[in-house]
Amino acid sequence: MKNTMFGRLSLLIAVMLTSTIAVGLLSFTIVEAEEITEEQKQLKITSLSSLNLDEAIEIAINNSIQCKIDDMNIAIKEEALKQANENATFLGDAYGAERILNNRIVKEVRPFEAEIALEVARKTKKDNINSLKTSIKKAVQSLIMAQIEKAVETKRLDILFERYELLQGKLKQGIITENDLVDIEYSIENKRMDIINAGERIESVESNIKKLLNLPFDSKLIKINEDMVFELLKYMDVNKAVKNAINNSTYIYSLNKDIEVKQKVLDLTGQYLPETNMTYITAKYNLENSIATLDEAKLNLEVSIKNSYSNLLNLRDRVYLAEKYLAIVSEKLKLAEVKYKNGLITTDALISAKEALINAEYQKFAAIYNYNLNKIDFEAMCCLN
Repeated sequence: MKNTMFGRLSLLIAVMLTSTIAVGLLSFTIVEAEEITEEQKQLKITSLSSLNLDEAIEIAINNSIQCKIDDMNIAIKEEALKQANENATFLGDAYGAERILNNRIVKEVRPFEAEIALEVARKTKKDNINSLKTSIKKAVQSLIMAQIEKAVETKRLDILFERYELLQGKLKQGIITENDLVDIEYSIENKRMDIINAGERIESVESNIKKLLNLPFDSKLIKINEDMVFELLKYMDVNKAVKNAINNSTYIYSLNKDIEVKQKVLDLTGQYLPETNMTYITAKYNLENSIATLDEAKLNLEVSIKNSYSNLLNLRDRVYLAEKYLAIVSEKLKLAEVKYKNGLITTDALISAKEALINAEYQKFAAIYNYNLNKIDFEAMCCLN
């Protein structure tokens, strides 16, 4: 009998050990497969020759660690809601005003709070995705601007070389001395450093984009097919923009729901305790404080949106001015080229006209860049992205 029981026990232990080992191997295989799949996905992405902004955003969302964290948070809140409902269902009887009040809060308020927390978690995930979109849009604009800056600095270096050659000609003619070349040689070296610095800014922005897309830092950044384009924000009623922002704000949603919770608690408290009771007074204070917080949040958001919109209009006007100035300088260069061919102006004057055009082009791109960044922020603030 003992031998039979011992044999069965040994068999049971053996089965359990075998199952444990099998589960362990299976888990290891799954993890290993996930790692291989992730590596294959990264390899597929980095092998692309180019992509557009929407594709870059899609890659960032798919690779986002924050999205995975948000999903975990949503799962936790779902479990908390389930637990709150179970607690409310299986709550025992209570005696005495305060205990009955506490029981009703557990039954009627706590599940409601858990529902709100779950919805806030879902909205927060959407907010984080929109924030990621905003960051990528701004980073791409910064990359384009950094590339423009490097190109402009290179053109400015070419202008310096033209001036240097002109001065060398004057040196051969004995018009100037070698000491007169020192300043421009110094300017040339400084401009070379400016080009190097511009290249480093490009690398820095590229690293930031890789971080946002969750791509390997040692990989080459895929070319993003975007240009520095002035896309005017369509006319909008700023008051409607404020209303839309308020309706879509997770923070304001949570404040509104917090007021509903506080109102429920106050109503229940009023059924069991007099208005002179400290518990009732505290519940009423909490409600009034939440209402004040909501009003302040709405006002702050309205002020921020209206200020941002006003600033955006000013930046739009700067773009218009920069474009007009560029057109004027471009015409001046054409006129200077005609005069130069007819011997009416010097080579130095023609070089100055070329330099003025380069500077005007840069000013236009800088104005568009500032407008675009503020437009991206404004659209995000108004939940238009």
